[in-house]
Amino acid sequence: MTSTNMIDYPRLFAVRLEYSRALLTLSLQQQELIKDDDYSSLLDVLGKKQRLLGQLDQYTKQLPRLWEQWQQDRDQLPPDQRATCEQILSDSEAVLAQLLKNEDTSTQSMVDRRDRTKQQIQSLNQGAKVGEAYRDSLAPSTHRHLNIDQ
Repeated sequence: MTSTNMIDYPRLFAVRLEYSRALLTLSLQQQELIKDDDYSSLLDVLGKKQRLLGQLDQYTKQLPRLWEQWQQDRDQLPPDQRATCEQILSDSEAVLAQLLKNEDTSTQSMVDRRDRTKQQIQSLNQGAKVGEAYRDSLAPSTHRHLNIDQ
């Protein structure tokens, strides 16, 4: 029996496509949660993504040489089966490209939010220091005191 008869490429590639679509769905949810500042739900989605990636990794480890075998068997498959496989692989690549784009957008959104928050905190700290300095300069001399312990 040849390896072409043993491996059901359309089924294997379809499973990979479904994992990719599930990750894309979670990525889109992630983007919305970031926009909404819903970080507790975001943590839940990130946990789901992590579990899904773990499952995909386990699935991939079951056939570590699948891609090498596919390259060898591809031309030996019946034309309709090869076309089906190539379409599934093409769909998978399109979904993964969109997934990467969404992940980049989400990452950039989180970085922008972090930087804005940092800037706001720095601004608040500077404002508090200015307020203290201004208050001290306006305080009557009777309210000013020297604290030797500072």
